[in-house]
Order: sequence, then C-alpha cells, then structure tokens
Amino acid sequence: MSPAVRPGHHETTLDEARQMARVDDDGHVYAKAPTASGAPEPSAAQDASSAQTPAPTPEAEQVPATEQAGPADQAGAVAPREQSEQPEEIRSTAQPAADEVYVGQYPGATPEEALQYFTRKFDDLFDRALLLKARVEASADGAKALRESREALLEELDGGAWVGDVAALRGMLDELAHGIEALATREKEQAEQAVAEHLQVREGIVAEAEAIAATDPAAQHWKSAQQRMSELFEAWKAEQKKPPRLTKAQEDPYWKRFRAARSAFDKERRAFFSRRDKEHSEVKRIKEELIVRAEELQHSTDFGPTTKAYHRLMDEWKAAGRGARRSDDAQWARFRKAQDVFFAARDAANAEIDAEYQANLEVKEQLLKELEALMPFTAPETIRDRYHALLERWDAAGRVPRGDVKRMEGALKRVQDAFREAEEAHWRRTDPETVARQNSMLHQLDETIAGLEQELERARAHGDARTIAEAEEALEARRSWRRMIEESA
Repeated sequence: MSPAVRPGHHETTLDEARQMARVDDDGHVYAKAPTASGAPEPSAAQDASSAQTPAPTPEAEQVPATEQAGPADQAGAVAPREQSEQPEEIRSTAQPAADEVYVGQYPGATPEEALQYFTRKFDDLFDRALLLKARVEASADGAKALRESREALLEELDGGAWVGDVAALRGMLDELAHGIEALATREKEQAEQAVAEHLQVREGIVAEAEAIAATDPAAQHWKSAQQRMSELFEAWKAEQKKPPRLTKAQEDPYWKRFRAARSAFDKERRAFFSRRDKEHSEVKRIKEELIVRAEELQHSTDFGPTTKAYHRLMDEWKAAGRGARRSDDAQWARFRKAQDVFFAARDAANAEIDAEYQANLEVKEQLLKELEALMPFTAPETIRDRYHALLERWDAAGRVPRGDVKRMEGALKRVQDAFREAEEAHWRRTDPETVARQNSMLHQLDETIAGLEQELERARAHGDARTIAEAEEALEARRSWRRMIEESA
C-alpha cells in the first residue's frame, strides 16, 4: 500500500444493528427492507412472540454457520444466500416477514452475537470501500484498476442482503465513480501529453536522419554518418519501449519517414563506396604503371635528365590521387624505393665530383676576397684592368661543389653589380655632352647670381627691406642649384 493511502474504518454498533435486523430464537437473521428514505422499517415479525417461530430441526442446528450464511468471497466476506438457495431444513424453519430479507443463521449464539457476526461482514465490505476511497483520493492506482475495484465492490453489495447501512455504502460508491472518472480524465490528458512528447522526440530523430541522408555524398563523412545513423536507430528502439506505447496510426508516419531516410542513406553509401572502389582500382592501375617506369630509371647514370624525369613521375603520382590506404601505401613504398636507388647513386656521384671541386672552391674564395678588397669602386677607371684580370682567373678556376654554387655566384654578382654602377656613374660624370650641358648651366647660373648680387646691393642702398629679402632668397636658391650641379659633376 502506498504510504499516501490512509483508509478510514467503519463499525456498525449493536444498537444500529438492532434497528436494521432481527434474530429469531434459532439464530436466523432477517434484515429490514429500507424505506424510501433509506432507513429500515420496523418489521411486524419482530414484535411477534418468539414462541410462534417453529423450532429448528436437529439437523439444522448442526449446520456450520459459514455454510448457512452463504458462499464466501475472496476477501472472506460472507454473501447471504437467497431464500431459494437455503437448505431444506432451514427453509422449513426460517420465515421472513414481507418487509424483510433473510440474511443467514448463526446458531448456538445469542442474538447480539449473531448480529455482530453479520455486521462484521458488512463492516469488512465497508472498510474495503473506504480503502478504495483513499486510493482514489491519493491516486494510488490507475483509473482502470480503481474502476474494476469499485465494480467488484458494487457487485458484491448488490449480490446479497447485509446488516448495515447499505444506502450509505452505495452512496459512497456512487461518489467514487465521479472521482475515478476525474482521475481517468487526468490520466488521459497526461497520456496525451506524454504521447506528444514521444512524437516530438521521434520528430527529432527523423529530422536528423533526413538531414544526414540529404547531405551531398561528396561532402559526407561516411564513417561518422553511419555511426550516427546507428545511434538514431537505437534511440528509436529505446523510445518504443518507453510508456505510453504509440498506436500504429501515430507511429507509422514517423517510421515511414525514418525508414525512407535510412534507405536513401544506405543507397547513397553503397553507391559512394562502389564509385570509390572503381576510382581506387583506376588509381592503382595508374600508379602501377608509374612504378614500372620509375624502376626502369633507377639505375640510370644520366643524372640530369633522369632527375627531371623523376620529377615528372612525381607530378603524375600526385595527380593520380589517393587509392585504398593499404594498397596505396604499398605502392608508394615501391615507388619511393626506386627513387631512393637513383638519388642515392646520384648523390654518391655528386659527392665524388664535389671532392674534386673543393680545391676550385678555395681558389674562388681567395679571388672573392681580392675583389671585395677593391670596393667601394670610387674610381673604377683606375682599377678596371685588375678587376677584369680577377674575373678571368675566377672563370679559369672551374666549377665548385654543388652546395656552394649559389653562395659563390651570389657573392660575385654583388661585386659585379657594384662595379657596373660605379662605371655608369663615372661615365655620366665624364661624358662630353653631359659636361658641356653642366658648364652651360653653370655659366647661366653665374650670370644670374651676379645680377642678383647687384640687385641686392641696390636694395640695401635704398633700405628697401622687402626687396632685400626677395633678392637674398633668390640668390640663395641659385647658389644652391650651382652647388648641386658641381657635386653631380
């Protein structure tokens, strides 16, 4: 029982029992029929003398009380027998009045004990009704179970005659019907909300599956997408196990969409891997041809052209693309091995050549020091012969090791560039036409300067400050131009 369920207790007092039933001298109990108001009506037979009631037969006195009272229900309550169901011996002695209902017999006991025996049966039924009421109020069970319990109690109540307030019990059971229906309404609303939540989860699963299926196959990450599709399918199965179960009509639209998305995804995945297998086969074929060509060149001693050939093979290898990882790695190892054979032989040959060129390098380094000692070339015409002689010795020294070629050529180029710039500057200074133009400009400037000096003297003689300032400014500008021409010459 749930701790929230606190049932009440009902007890019929002896005084109440006397008002509801009577007991004859043989222990037969008769319940009074209720009036329109629900209260039992006094029976005429209750006022008659007990002597008028026939004595029970010896056989009737030996019948156990439980058998005479009627069949027991599953909770131990005794349902009274109908008049036609009583044993022949009892029917011959039990004579209920017209306004009475025969309940049963409790022989060998006082009337009070007989009444208490049968009121306990009714109180037990009433207590079970109170327990049901507490269960309804606490919502301790589902509406279906509570409704079945109420119907069972009502059927038991209607199935016999009782010593107790039957009207009150029936009224309570009627009220419970309203409470159970209200609970059923709440359960329905909760179930509808739960179904809506389930459908929302299903929609999320289906929408994600459809989004994965709609992704461009070329941009799809198939491994992670396949794993996510499997997770979504497991999520779908987990949702199916959660209450409340969806009806076929509710679930089918989502399942059809989910199944269609999974089918489309699997179709695209199979097509993608089929295309990729074909592409990998083609890549494997192309690279196999490149390996054959690389292996044919690996023992070549024509290092220059063969090096360029290997570079072209490498470009073709990259252009072929990636194949299946395992086969591609194996092919690359073979291709690389052929290259390594050739380049190892080339490096060994170059090492021998570099050893021969080492002496040439020492000579050129000494010549480079002598050339740099001539810098800066302020008077290139005075060192021109020596400069060219050093260059002739540089060419005669021969080749240097491959690793030093770029460094030595770069250093020589810097010296040559500086000498060429110095000669060009010297030519500009000594060019007859240039000198004539400079002299002409100097002569013109000298005449202008002389005229400005005279204007300045006259301005000073007259004390004209403005004219003095203008003359001084013009004179200074002409003198500056003259200095620039002289320096460039």
